[in-house]
Amino acid sequence: MKTKAYRLALFAIISGFLAVGVSSCKSCKEEKKESPEVTKEIIKEEIEAYTYPLPSTFEITNMLNEIEASYIYGIANDPEKVDKYFSEKSKAVNLGIYSADLAYATTYNQKSDVQKYFEASETLIRELDFTAAFDENLPDQIDANLDNKDKLVEIVTDMFQKAYSFLNNQGRTEVSYLILAGTVIEGLYLTTHISENTFQNPKILEAILFQKEPLTKLETMMEKYKESELVKETYENIKSINAVYALEEGTTSFSQEQVEKLTDTLNNIRKELIQ
Repeated sequence: MKTKAYRLALFAIISGFLAVGVSSCKSCKEEKKESPEVTKEIIKEEIEAYTYPLPSTFEITNMLNEIEASYIYGIANDPEKVDKYFSEKSKAVNLGIYSADLAYATTYNQKSDVQKYFEASETLIRELDFTAAFDENLPDQIDANLDNKDKLVEIVTDMFQKAYSFLNNQGRTEVSYLILAGTVIEGLYLTTHISENTFQNPKILEAILFQKEPLTKLETMMEKYKESELVKETYENIKSINAVYALEEGTTSFSQEQVEKLTDTLNNIRKELIQ
């Protein structure tokens, strides 16, 4: 995502708002002087109009880190695959996947992977045409804070929020839901694949169960678009994951059979998504 692209996109949005301000006000220089600040506030308000509806991916990756699960190189989606995604759907879903991978690498302070997953995310954000959601110096902020994990988590979390809010404000709700779907699928995939003995580790099972509510909520959110060509396949994927969770209704935890079924379901879905 090049700085020039950020400036052009942001200039276009600001110009639009300024045009509205000029046409509705013939008045004094003081008001014209204030218009850039007013414009910034309008943009900020519009971005904040839609709050990120699910737990942050960092809540999941922090759970994995806290149980001392090792960082597994190669478990996440290969960032070099980014050029293989051509359709709007595959770009949006894999942006979500890379977002979860970015959170995973950030949580474990894997600087090289943070840069790779951020660059892959940049590419898809640019191709999905919503660079205007972000500050033009975002890449510089990432580079400058590679040694500051807390600040990096803050920057990446803000990035997720702005992407979701901006897309919904622009009437691209379906794309925002595809990104969310990619994020939650990858988060759950990472959870079920960080250990060969998932069922024997109660903390991993706790992390799996933690993700039940967000997935249920996402299915409800996506239901309105279940007949949409863009969304319906991903909606069915979320439903199939939730069907596995539903098997544990009335019990206090997953059975080994459910863990295996969930793992297989995620393997099949993810294989199709990342190609």
